Amino acid sequence: MIRTNLLAKKSLQHFFLIVCILVFSSCASSPMIQPQINGLATAGKFKYALKVLQENQKDSYGANNHLLYLLDYGLMSHLAGRYEESIKTFEEAKNVYDQLYTTSISKEVATWLINDNMAPYRGEDFERVMINIFQSLNFVALGNIEEALVEARDVDVKLSVINRQYKPDQKNVYKEDAFARLLMGILYEQNGTGDDLNDAFISYKKAVDIYENDYHIEVPEILKENILALAEWMDQEEFQVYRRKFMNKSFLGLKDKEAKAEVYLIHYAGLSPIKHQISIPIPLPGGYLSQLAFPVYDRRTEEISVGYFKAVDLDQNSSFISTEEVEDIGGIAIENLNNRKARVIAKAAIRSAGKYLIEQETEEALERKYGDNSSNWVKYVGSLYNIVSEQADLRSWQTLPDQIRMARLILDPGQYELFLNEHSFGSISVIAGEKKFILFRTVQ
Repeated sequence: MIRTNLLAKKSLQHFFLIVCILVFSSCASSPMIQPQINGLATAGKFKYALKVLQENQKDSYGANNHLLYLLDYGLMSHLAGRYEESIKTFEEAKNVYDQLYTTSISKEVATWLINDNMAPYRGEDFERVMINIFQSLNFVALGNIEEALVEARDVDVKLSVINRQYKPDQKNVYKEDAFARLLMGILYEQNGTGDDLNDAFISYKKAVDIYENDYHIEVPEILKENILALAEWMDQEEFQVYRRKFMNKSFLGLKDKEAKAEVYLIHYAGLSPIKHQISIPIPLPGGYLSQLAFPVYDRRTEEISVGYFKAVDLDQNSSFISTEEVEDIGGIAIENLNNRKARVIAKAAIRSAGKYLIEQETEEALERKYGDNSSNWVKYVGSLYNIVSEQADLRSWQTLPDQIRMARLILDPGQYELFLNEHSFGSISVIAGEKKFILFRTVQ
């Protein structure tokens, strides 16, 4: 009897040791320094954030979070004005993202036995698309319009590929990106040929449709003005359609704009949502306990104040216009996660059932061999393991802004000092027919 109890105790010790190893493994996937990088980004210390990332290249984010490292590094490079470095990093991030779709079988099995943190972070669907958007803006900043258009066009391709992997009733609400279409229209318009202007009109037309039907954002005033100008140039019938749609909206025609310069402000505002866990306890047959754990996004920026983009000429005459929301990254993130919540919960339920079956078999085996007292411990240890190991995947690209806002000033050729509220961008010279872009990040 003593020997039987000793053997039972030893078996339970082994079982408990395995459980502890698995539990600690399940919690080891969170990036260690990502909160620090997120804090530096919030404080606007982008170059220092890059320095910290460079000094911790190998182990700062952990083995399963290389994609997150690249996403943060690429965005910090972009915000620090190191556009070529950002381009290189985002290209690597694209490759890593695509490779993760051919999943390691051992890693995938671990997500079914323990939790989703055991697999390399693949990124949310919308995060893959944001790579293309920021990559396009990298090329815009470098004046490479053709490559900027390639990246903007690729947004639609990536969204189509992403949604094809889901069943018809599981497709994401985020099917198309209105801001990418608006940006494409502006870039096509900058090229200025007849074919490019036709493509610009098509892009603007699509953007209007997406804003009206798929986004919780009003059609931006910039888009209204630009599509009216192009519709007037293209076709009176098309012009009348948009004239009726956007009644009383004033705009400058293409001919008049040729004598002016356009300065666009791309304003990254606010803090992207951050994930937290919701847990639901589940009593199982035989006295076992488990839980369902799934992630939800919380907004970190309640309200973003309207900014004012201002230009002051050498005679101290000023022109200003308010910024407007053109991309609700936070809203897209929340809807994207809500879309897949049912899939996440279903997987968690299957995983809990699998753990329960393994524990029940272990209990029955110990009971047959060593008696009831020994097998009861499996219940307690197994329930502890179920609750502790069932953790939601809370990883995300936390350095993203909550919104992209935009403003556009149409100016006479000359020299100006530019401001967003009281922040000066310095002096800028513009010539007739020119389009210039200013990229800027704030927390509010």
